[in-house]
Amino acid sequence: MSWFDRNASVDGPGLLRDVLRLIARHPALDQAAPPLLQAACALTGATAAFYLLFDAPRVLLTEAIDPAHLPEDAALQAIAEALAGEFHLGTALPAPLAAQYRGWLIAPVRGKKQVVSLLALLFAGEMNVSDDKVALLLALLDALRVATTAARTDDRHQRLVHNQNEFVRITTHDLRQPLTVMKSIVGMIEAGMMSSDKLPGFMEKMSAGVNQMEFLVDNIQDAGRYDPETGFYEIQRAPVDLTELVRKIAGNYLRPAEKQELTVTVETGDDVPIIHADAVMLERAVTNLVDNAIKYTPNGGKIRVGVHRQAGDVVISVRDNGYGISPENARQLFTRHYRIRRREHNRVKGSGLGLFIVRSVAQQHDGTARVESVEGEGSTFFISIPLAGANLLHADADG
Repeated sequence: MSWFDRNASVDGPGLLRDVLRLIARHPALDQAAPPLLQAACALTGATAAFYLLFDAPRVLLTEAIDPAHLPEDAALQAIAEALAGEFHLGTALPAPLAAQYRGWLIAPVRGKKQVVSLLALLFAGEMNVSDDKVALLLALLDALRVATTAARTDDRHQRLVHNQNEFVRITTHDLRQPLTVMKSIVGMIEAGMMSSDKLPGFMEKMSAGVNQMEFLVDNIQDAGRYDPETGFYEIQRAPVDLTELVRKIAGNYLRPAEKQELTVTVETGDDVPIIHADAVMLERAVTNLVDNAIKYTPNGGKIRVGVHRQAGDVVISVRDNGYGISPENARQLFTRHYRIRRREHNRVKGSGLGLFIVRSVAQQHDGTARVESVEGEGSTFFISIPLAGANLLHADADG
């Protein structure tokens, strides 16, 4: 049953009263948004409507329109980001909406850094939105903002609880093995059971254990502070030579004994510019990509680390000829704590945080992280950083 009668006359005070009652009784977005869409259509005479929350978590709620007839999320978000003011009324509609409707009213809901959601009303006939209706419509939009904030807060809380549980699991599981090995070696030394000729080998194992624990602790810390949504790290920009950074990481990376026949090469373009970025963050991201490639590529394989300029971006890539990744796994790889479960990876240690850090670092620089892979042939991971805005050396001077 509809909460609001499309054919009823709109009573301003009555509408606001009903909206307040709705939010008080049903603050959840999936419960509040549908009747608010009905009210918006009744208020403006719109034929259809939809409300889209882009992320954390993605929610799409519609009124009198098939979701399959909507444009891609990225196209809608780009349109909303370009709008000035609280709403826009116009006739320039994106495909496929342009074939069905004569105009639309689109109102973005903005977060701290970007548009987080949007309300769109679609008109098959004339659009007649008077000033008094605009005031009521803005009240409906405020109600959607309240429900959206509640939904995002609840999702953030659930993720924090999940991250806390994963943190406990990782620290108790992945730290236990190297600690156990080192404890055993120390015990043998103290008991006089270690011959001098075997000591160098065991000391190497202890050093590897320390490095493993240090890398894990660094990733746990970086995943928390670099997270674009919940992190506390303030990006520290300075001139960065990505070519030099990539060469240093690839050249200094210590490969484990069991991967000594694996080769790592560097390929760089001649036109890669110096950028204005956080060198520490980028070094952590590239190190995680190289570490992943080495861990998941069989000994004797080849890894190529590259940095090139592509159109308006500078792109860092790490390519391997390892086991490859299925499309299903590729879609989830950059989420926190996600690890692929397969027989070949049973002995590979990791927290599932490395690629999450890679994506977070890319996002902090207004860029993206992605993967291209073919199972059985290998994978290529990319960090794309736009040559625009704060990433340009002259950004501060221009600002």
